[in-house]
Amino acid sequence: MTYHIYTEVTLRLGKMPEYTQMMQKLAPYLARHGWKLTQALQPVTGDFRKLIHVWELGEFADVERGLAACAMPDGVAILEPMANIVETESISIMAKTAYI
Repeated sequence: MTYHIYTEVTLRLGKMPEYTQMMQKLAPYLARHGWKLTQALQPVTGDFRKLIHVWELGEFADVERGLAACAMPDGVAILEPMANIVETESISIMAKTAYI
């Protein structure tokens, strides 16, 4: 079964360029640990600070692998600016429905 990580992120005002730089490093780093970024969406209308990401995982164990990678020195270095960029973040583990 394939699993997905669904995240909703709210950025601090004006922080999109810094967040983009961070994600350009984080996405390939997490890909090496089982998380493939398949969707990264930003609004065309509405709250421009909100972003949605969908990551694909080959197996449930990849959840832990990716989170553990974030705690490794390389992951910590990539995520270091996050506290000044991100206002809120929610993470959900999801699976496809039976009807698609």
